[in-house]
Amino acid sequence: MTAQAGLPQALRAEFATWRRSAVARLPLAGLAFGLVNTVVLFGIGSGASWQGVFAHQNLWAVFAGPMLTALLVASSARIDRAARGGGTWYRPVRPVFRRLSRFTDLAARVLLLNFLAVVPMLLVIGLLTDVTRIPWGRAVELVVVLWASQLGVVAMLLWLAMHVGWLVVLGGGLVWTVLGVLYAESPSWPFLPFTWMLRGALPIMGTHANGITLPPGDPLATASPWAPMLLGAVLAVPFLLLPRLNRPVSRAPRQPEPQRAAQVAAEAERPGDPRVLRAMLTTLNRTALWWLCPAAVGLVALWLPWHDPARSVELFTLVVLPIGTSVLGMVIWQATGQGWRAVAARSTGTTGPALALTGIALTITALVSLTTALVYLAAGLPLAHTWPIALTGAVVGAMLTAAGLWLAIRTSLVISVAVAVIGVLLGILIGGTGLQQHLWPFVPWAWANLLDPPRMSITLPVSAAATVAFAFAAIRAAHRKAADS
Repeated sequence: MTAQAGLPQALRAEFATWRRSAVARLPLAGLAFGLVNTVVLFGIGSGASWQGVFAHQNLWAVFAGPMLTALLVASSARIDRAARGGGTWYRPVRPVFRRLSRFTDLAARVLLLNFLAVVPMLLVIGLLTDVTRIPWGRAVELVVVLWASQLGVVAMLLWLAMHVGWLVVLGGGLVWTVLGVLYAESPSWPFLPFTWMLRGALPIMGTHANGITLPPGDPLATASPWAPMLLGAVLAVPFLLLPRLNRPVSRAPRQPEPQRAAQVAAEAERPGDPRVLRAMLTTLNRTALWWLCPAAVGLVALWLPWHDPARSVELFTLVVLPIGTSVLGMVIWQATGQGWRAVAARSTGTTGPALALTGIALTITALVSLTTALVYLAAGLPLAHTWPIALTGAVVGAMLTAAGLWLAIRTSLVISVAVAVIGVLLGILIGGTGLQQHLWPFVPWAWANLLDPPRMSITLPVSAAATVAFAFAAIRAAHRKAADS
């Protein structure tokens, strides 16, 4: 009988598995965010004090950091499932050792992610002022608290990834993050696990969860960060010990994606009548698009009865549209990319199917934008304010959709999500504040919120031209992907 591998062997194998993968490169997104965050800090003129520097880390703590952590877990689960564990599922390793080694590997990368996001800003400010006055003790405290508080979420999402798809894991991380921001300052925070990931960092940064500086004498400013940090770390223990739930046996096993893509491509290959568009629509039948799109419109519809429509436009232009267009390209390519070589082997080639997929994505974006504008109109927004929402949503959304599709095809889903997270955050930061007066040309994720005619006369033609360029690039990338697969 083969002896079972111990924990040290499992740990070495786990770190070696991800050494040159997208999971190993993902922490560099923290470095990219840290550098961009530093530029934004100088743009708003808050780089004069160290207190302002730490307060500016709120952007990372409340959204970008947790979402990239969730992406790290979801990406490893997606790659592992696609490769069927690379054969490690069938090795003589105890399940708890396998899970603990994966958790340890992810925990090390989450630590690197937080380090690269926080330290660059301190180094830049220190080099421009006085490097000897950098508050390294407070910086180390912030990195450690952020990292340890996220360990429970890493273990929770890792356990969730064993039962559901990676998009659901990413969605679970988003819900957990939003709930944490909403209830981080609630008196009942010790009983709300989703607050532990953020609560400990607030007194170190000196801000409320919404980024506003804590006033002198505020109890939160003198609160200890260690209790929520320890709670967040201890949360990992039960999820590491929970067994995997048995999956119910489906009555009709789902056809593998490559076979299904090849089948619809074969159905499209009819003499004199290549029904490429119909084949591509069939490929997308079982994707999440058919409930994600109505859910996006439904979110706006549920929000409006309790809020002023004129003040709620940013919900669609800065949140729903940028996130939705990013997810749209990723879902479409995930459904078709695995069988793309089989599609390329047909007489239709890849140009027609890629063009059909691009057209489908742009049509969905336009329909969602038009439907959402009608929802605003029904909620009482004047027609003069509604038609710019539909127009900018369709045109700017088309640009973001084509760019997201090209990025998903040309690079990877991991890089696509990382770019989307950082882009959406910058769009909310700049498009929803006074920073848009000067920085709006550099943040296309916020262009749909620029509804005044002078700036629409710039953003709409540029977005239309960019849509054509990205669509052409996506078609070329799809052709190259088939040749390289």
